[in-house]
Amino acid sequence: MEPKLRLYPELKLLLAGCDEIWIAVAMISDAGFDFIQKNINPSAKQNYLVGIGLPTSPKVLRHLMEVDGNGLFQSKVYHKDGKLFHPKLYIINTNGKYHAFVGSGNCTDGGLDKNIELGAKIDDANFCEKSLQWFSVNNKHGKIITEEFLQAYELLFHKRKQRMKKEQEEMAQLFPGDDKGIDLESIDFKNQFFKKEHFRAFEGRKPTDRSAKSNMERQNVRSQLYRLHDLLLPKIRAKKWNLAEHYAFDDIVSSAVHGLFTANELLAIWLHYGRGKREIKEYGDKETPLGFMRLQVIVHKDNVGIWNRIGKDNGSPYDRDYLKKKLQADHSYRERFYEIVSQLPSDYFIELNGESRYADEFGSEQELTEFLLSADSRHYFIIGTNFRPDDPKLSTDNIADTVIENFALLLPTYELIKHKW
Repeated sequence: MEPKLRLYPELKLLLAGCDEIWIAVAMISDAGFDFIQKNINPSAKQNYLVGIGLPTSPKVLRHLMEVDGNGLFQSKVYHKDGKLFHPKLYIINTNGKYHAFVGSGNCTDGGLDKNIELGAKIDDANFCEKSLQWFSVNNKHGKIITEEFLQAYELLFHKRKQRMKKEQEEMAQLFPGDDKGIDLESIDFKNQFFKKEHFRAFEGRKPTDRSAKSNMERQNVRSQLYRLHDLLLPKIRAKKWNLAEHYAFDDIVSSAVHGLFTANELLAIWLHYGRGKREIKEYGDKETPLGFMRLQVIVHKDNVGIWNRIGKDNGSPYDRDYLKKKLQADHSYRERFYEIVSQLPSDYFIELNGESRYADEFGSEQELTEFLLSADSRHYFIIGTNFRPDDPKLSTDNIADTVIENFALLLPTYELIKHKW
C-alpha cells in the first residue's frame, strides 16, 4: 500500500471490469459522476451514499433518483442530526476480489485527478469487509432522493455556489502578490500533445513582439494545431456534424504573425470549425467564416480552451441578432436554451461583457435570459471550458477524443444560436 496523489489511473482500470461499486463521499460533481459512468462496466451494480454539506451537483442527484431501484443503482443522501458527512470511500468488487480506495478525494474532477490529494488503495480483505460494514451502517441514515427534496435543494445549490464564489474571491485577497499563474517548469509534458514551448509562445511581451524568433514560436503552435486538425476532421465527418473547416487551407488555423487583420496582441492561436463556404456566401460574397459563430480549440499561455465562440468585436451579427430576437420573443426557445445550459458540466462558463459565470450558476430560465440579453456585441461572447496544460485529457492519446466530446456538448448551443432565415 503506497500513498497516491491521484485516484484516477487505478480507479479507471478497476472500473472497467468491476461487478459492484460502493461510493460514500461528501460531494459528487458532474465531471466526477461522468468519469464513473464512462469507465464502469455497464452491468455493474452501483451504490451511492452522498453528502450535501458540500455542493453536490443537483444534476447528479436527479439522475440517481431517476435510476434508483432499476436493479443497478441504489442511492441515498446522508442525513443524521445535521452532522457533516465527510468521507471519501470507494469499494470495488471484481469477481469476489475487493479493493478499497480511501483518502481525501471526493468524486469530482479535482478530487480524482486535478487537486493535490492523498489517498491509498487497500486490498486487504479484512479492511474491505470492515469498510463495507461501515457503508451499511451509515446507509441506514441515508434518505431516499425525492422530487420534493430536489426542488428545494436546487434553489439552495445555486445560492450556495454564488456565495462560495464570493468567498473564494475574498480568500484570494489574502495573497495579493499571487498572480495564480501556472508554473510550466514544474509540469511533465512528456505525454502531452501541447508542449511547454507551445504555451511559452504567449508569455510576457511575446504577444506584441514581431521578431522572427517570436513569430517562429507562434508558428510552432500553429503547426501543432494543424496536426490536431488532421486528427479531428475524420471524427467530425464520422459524426456527420454540419461543421466545416475554413475553405482556405491557410486559414484553418488563425495567424501566427501580425498583420492588417490581426489584433496588436496575439494572445492565442486557434483552430476553428463552423459554416461551410456555400452557407457563408449566402450572406454575401465578401463574408468569411470569421464573421460567424464557430466551435474552436484555442491555445493561451496557461490553458487550452474548447469553446463555442459566438462573437467578438461586433462580429457574428447574424447569429447574435438571431439569439437576441429569439430570447425576446419565444418562451419555448428560452426554456430550451436554459435546459441545454443546465446540462453542461459544472466547469463550463459563459463569458459576456468581460464577465464570466459558470453554467450551473443560473437558478432559472429568467436569470439566464437576462444575462444573455445584457450582451454588448463589442465584447467577447463565449460558451466553453478551459483545460490546464497538464490535464491528462490533453495527452497525445486523449486530446482528439476530448475535443470531440466537448464539441458534442457545445453543439446544441451552436445549433440553437445559429441564424436561420
